Order: sequence, then structure tokens, then C-alpha cells
Amino acid sequence: MINEKNEKKRAGEKKVTTRDIARECGLSQTTVSMILSGKGNVSFSGETISLVRETASRLGYVYRPRQVKKEVRLKRTIMILCPSLATQYYTTLIQSITEYAQERDICTLTAYTSRSEKIEEYYLAMAADQDFLGLIYTFPPKAGKLLNEVALKIPVVMISDYNPDLKAGFLELDSKKSGILVARHLLGLGHRRIAYVTTPLLAAELPRLRRLQGIQEEYERKGLGRDAVVVLADTEEMWKTYRSGNRHYESGYRMTLQYFYKPSGVTAFIGTNDMVAIGIMDALDKLGYRVPEDYSVCGFDNTLNSSFAGISLTTVDHCIEEKGRSAVDMIVDQRKRSGEKARQSGGQKEDRTIPRTRIEYQPLLVARRSTGPPAQWGEDQNRNRR
Repeated sequence: MINEKNEKKRAGEKKVTTRDIARECGLSQTTVSMILSGKGNVSFSGETISLVRETASRLGYVYRPRQVKKEVRLKRTIMILCPSLATQYYTTLIQSITEYAQERDICTLTAYTSRSEKIEEYYLAMAADQDFLGLIYTFPPKAGKLLNEVALKIPVVMISDYNPDLKAGFLELDSKKSGILVARHLLGLGHRRIAYVTTPLLAAELPRLRRLQGIQEEYERKGLGRDAVVVLADTEEMWKTYRSGNRHYESGYRMTLQYFYKPSGVTAFIGTNDMVAIGIMDALDKLGYRVPEDYSVCGFDNTLNSSFAGISLTTVDHCIEEKGRSAVDMIVDQRKRSGEKARQSGGQKEDRTIPRTRIEYQPLLVARRSTGPPAQWGEDQNRNRR
């Protein structure tokens, strides 16, 4: 009788299940499932494993991993593209996006590009092919052409300086305004010659360039000229050699030490972000200088470290957490509108209409103890080391 049943199952009248195998072997269904799925954190005797596998083969059982519906697996996932994990700006932003998305029953996947256009293109293609809920860019993209193509399929939100060539929603913060705020603060304290210390000034790194532009233009408006802002930019070749775990810190530290081989009268240093600024402060300490008595130091982003009592860095707040939440809302809103449009057209798929949503956040200067009036150095900036 058992053999007749087996023959019927093999003939396709009924799919063989783990329950059938368990009944044949005289074992529990749980034991059979664990053995056939290859579960690694449990152990069974060799005889039991052989019995289950031989019985499964004889009955014609085909193991099929449990499938998660695509709707659950993918359409409720937002991909976050991030160029670096070395600064608290990006880690705080990713945390803000992720926590708020989870409150809305949405998962996130962080795609670390390491500023590689090739890797960026890979993740863009993946997001479009798998129909993610949306994409959030936390930096100016290098693969702009492909991004515009992907934006026709799924929502894309940029958290960056505005770029009219990109077909995406924008959560915008004008880095030029941030530079102006820092320049005005230092001018008000009496600093007439300052240094802007930055990681490589590449064309794709728009925020770094815009901050410098704002600083330079503000000094020009005061009649001091662009040469009043000394630019200490690290090289891309040197940047690639850093292995300390934080290239931004290393860049600020090294460029500051390099400046003092031939000082040129600056009384304040501005780091292109908070981590660069902390590198500047440590380099000054190594050389025996005090902050702010000997030199003032500023940064950008108002990350957690900048508020620590031992650092107390003057910086610019860029509304990190607010931008993260707004980005998720924009993705969900775009998806909702796309769904309504699809229902109205009878479910026919077509390229999305790109919404030109722009929300601009205003930067805010946070003055702390790292800035003060300039020291009077005269000719030799090396003379007053403690």
C-alpha cells in the first residue's frame, strides 16, 4: 500500500512534503526539515541523516527554500548610497534615515560606494532591477547619467547641494551659505588671514568647493582679497595612502603640520568638515599651540564629537536628522503618487513623471570655545610654542 502511494506521488498526483518523509522515517517533521535544509546549529546522528535523505530521494522530494514575496522583500526597502563611513555626518544621517524608515515599516540597505563611479553604477542598476521603494543619495553623484535613467523607474532623493542636471527630489543645503557663516564669524573676531584645510578638492566634491567659495567671497566683500584665504588642500595621491582608519582626520592633521614648515601669517584654520577640524586641533596641540589662544579652529556639520567638552568646536549645523526623516517622507510620497497614477491608467507600467521637489535647509553657526580673537604673531609664527 505504501509503495502505491509513493508511485502516485512520483506520478505528480500529490507533492511530497516533509510530513510524508517524517511519517515514512518515524521522525518528527521538525527533524526532517532541519536535516533537509542543512541547518548548521543542530546535530543528528549519521544514521538519521542518511535515513532522511535516502527516504526523501526515494519519494521524489524536491527541496524548495521558503520564498519571501517580492512585494515584502523589495518594495519596502530603501537603498541609501553613501560615499564614506569615516565621518559622523554620514553615519548620523544613515542612522536618522534608518530609524525613521523602520517607524514606517520600511527597511533600508546602505550601499557604500567608496566614491567609485563603477560601484555607484552597480548599486543604481541593482535598485532599478529589483524595484526598490526608492533611492536616497547622501552625496553628489558621479554616475549622473545613469541616475537620471533610474529616476524614471523609482523615486530618487538627493541630500546635497542643488544640481539642476539631476532628475531627483532635493533636500538641499547650500554649502556656500555655510562658508559665508564661518567667514563672517571669523571676520567679526578680527581674523584677516585664515586657512581652509580640505580633503582633495575634486570636481565631484561640490560641498567642499562651495564652502570654500563662500569663505573667499565673504573675505573679498570685506576688501581683503582671495589671497587672505590660504587653501591647504590634500592631494588625491596622498589621500589614498592613509591607513589610520579615518582619512579626514589624517588629512587635517597632516596638512596642518605641513603648513608650519613655512607659515604665512594665518590666525585661524577652517576644516572642510568636523573630522578634518579635529585633525587640525590635534596637530596644533602636537606643535605646542593652544586653541583658541594661539589659533582659532572651525568645522562643518555639527557632529556629536564637536560638542564634546574637550573639543568644543565652532561649527555649522546642517540639520542632519531632519534631512534624513524628510528624505524618507519624500520617497513614500513619490511612490504613493506613482501608485495612484498607475491605478488611473489601468495598471499599465510607464516611466515616472519626475517631481521637482526641493526643500532647502538653512545652515546655523554653532559658536563654541575653539574660536576667539586672533593672536598677534608678527613675523614668526613659531616663536610662542609652549
